[in-house]
Amino acid sequence: MSLELSDSIQWIKGVGPKKAELLSVLNVSTIRDILYLPPRKYLDRSEIKLIKDIRVNDEVTVEGKVVSVNSRRSRKGKLLCDVSVYDGSGIIVGRWFNQSWVKDRFNTGDRLFFSGKVEFYRGLYILNPDYEFLTEEETELIHTGRIIPVYPLTKDLGQRFMRRTVNYVLQDFLEKIEEPMPSDMLKKYDLISLDKALYNLHFPENKSLLSKARERLAFDELFYLQLFLTLNRQKARERKGISFEIKSNLEKKFLSALPFNLTPSQKKVLSEIEQDMSESYPMNRLLQGDVGSGKTVVAIAAMLISVSNKFNVAFMVPTEVLAYQHYYLMKKFLSFLSVPLWLLVGNMNQSEREKILKEINKKRGIILGTHALLEEDVKIPVLGLVVIDEQHRFGVNQRAKVRGEGHPDILVMSATPIPRTLALSVYGELDVSTIDEMPPGRIFSKTKWVRNPQNRARVYNWIKEKISKENCKAYIVFPLIEESESLDLRSIEEEAEYIKKTFFSDSKVAILHGRMKSREKDKIMKAFKGDEVDVLISTTVIEVGIDVPQANIMVVEDADRFGLAQLHQLRGRIGRSSNKKSYFIMIADKDSITDRATLRLDTLENISSGFKLSEVDLVLRGPGEFFGTKQHGFPDFKFFDPFAMRNMIGVVRNAVKNVIKKNSEDKFLEEIERIRGKSQFLDIA
Repeated sequence: MSLELSDSIQWIKGVGPKKAELLSVLNVSTIRDILYLPPRKYLDRSEIKLIKDIRVNDEVTVEGKVVSVNSRRSRKGKLLCDVSVYDGSGIIVGRWFNQSWVKDRFNTGDRLFFSGKVEFYRGLYILNPDYEFLTEEETELIHTGRIIPVYPLTKDLGQRFMRRTVNYVLQDFLEKIEEPMPSDMLKKYDLISLDKALYNLHFPENKSLLSKARERLAFDELFYLQLFLTLNRQKARERKGISFEIKSNLEKKFLSALPFNLTPSQKKVLSEIEQDMSESYPMNRLLQGDVGSGKTVVAIAAMLISVSNKFNVAFMVPTEVLAYQHYYLMKKFLSFLSVPLWLLVGNMNQSEREKILKEINKKRGIILGTHALLEEDVKIPVLGLVVIDEQHRFGVNQRAKVRGEGHPDILVMSATPIPRTLALSVYGELDVSTIDEMPPGRIFSKTKWVRNPQNRARVYNWIKEKISKENCKAYIVFPLIEESESLDLRSIEEEAEYIKKTFFSDSKVAILHGRMKSREKDKIMKAFKGDEVDVLISTTVIEVGIDVPQANIMVVEDADRFGLAQLHQLRGRIGRSSNKKSYFIMIADKDSITDRATLRLDTLENISSGFKLSEVDLVLRGPGEFFGTKQHGFPDFKFFDPFAMRNMIGVVRNAVKNVIKKNSEDKFLEEIERIRGKSQFLDIA
């Protein structure tokens, strides 16, 4: 039968249903999928060496004739199979352990290529070499004698199978690949053809063509994403939204009553938001800024514009602790404005919940809540604005659900800022506002990595002295609530009791973790804000949004268990008092953690800027993991690296603009729909 690129990979020669099932683990289901499967690395075996010239540890390819095939048992009973190859200048051995098939596979007189790393034991040998027989049928060398691909694998799939399958598909199906880009675009942006790019992705003729191949595929990947988002943005602007009257007395009174002035950066982003809210189409804006840069104040001002126009506001946050914190902060800010403010969280009393649901149908105000806002019985009438804090913690469907069936303005916020060019590559459907300066008087925390856990006692005794002499408060943060056998971490409850008895017997200590009930958490946080608690031992439930100005010390135990962004978020919980120095202390044994963890902690010790940290984090984790591919709906870029290829972003955006300007987007719509079907695109709001 005649196969198409969309057909199952199982129909390819040598694959079948069982291998196809294994390939599906690598997200390869169709013939097209395997063409777009990037090798995880390459080995350059393009230079064939004479055996007399090679050295131990060289990565080589040799060509020769099999002169002997031997098998024997080692002293420990292992089967050793040796295939000796002579090239006229010397002999090298291919060696396999416990592989009985070898003596039947090779015969004296066979001509072949051997490739691999050279080792030495009573002569030169290569352990488990890649090999290629030189026969009339196999004239193209796909395993040796060239730059060869090394693919990601799963159990029961080998490199030889992968290379043979890819090679077969390239030979039989590459001609079915249609070139989507017009010739003038290829020329303008110096791109090679798609079929040439796919061939050289797998079996590059040289390093230059490999680079050009990956560049072309990265361009396509970003181009289709940006075109998709641009078209979506155009559609969104065609929708009928709410044209708010932005001259709001509520907003004016709120801003004038603040005990501080907005920074120039806050004023700029607020102006951008106000402009959006005045338009007839729905706002769709990302507000990003470092921890403590003042995003919440800007968001409250926007909410008051909505309320003054007789519309409700939904403000969704990821945790109950943060919801309560925002509630008390906003209650304080709005106390003199008579703006209704409701709190909806999961563990509320049912009668209290029903009362709130009735009230929001009668009054216009701000409904603040967690995932409880997504419950079926929560219907927010006359919804004008949706604000989502720490938007990356909510899935695509959750963000859309809180919006409801109408077209309210959307403001999403993130305290994990990334450079604007990178933001545009992944948030292309959103307008991006960035608060890029801190409020005056904000003191960056002094950050210290304690590399030897034996110094813990000195750290805690120092904290005890600080508390008694300077009337300050301290957080002690652990990564887990319960002991885990796999991670071998201490139970927070047991460790908290030990710390309390050993170091803080004269201090007021409380424990906070995610499995407590809402009211219990709230009670503890109130006590910590007041005079009842000096030391709060906690899990990462305090990571986002907690604001206790008197708390200026934080210790993070087992700091290597935390990500870079998470540690920076934790650090942002302190240093909120303008007249106190703050101290962020990470404890992790330098001799027992990974190199990546060491780099994370070193970086955090020396860099305070969230923007700079996000760049390091992107390099460390890679774009897919950094942007939360699996959990949050971002495209898992296979070829485009938002950090290393940032210069491509502007080029691609210009290419998209030209396509839209020429009204030639129709020729790309089929490919966009195909990619969407593979769930490779981000749908925001």
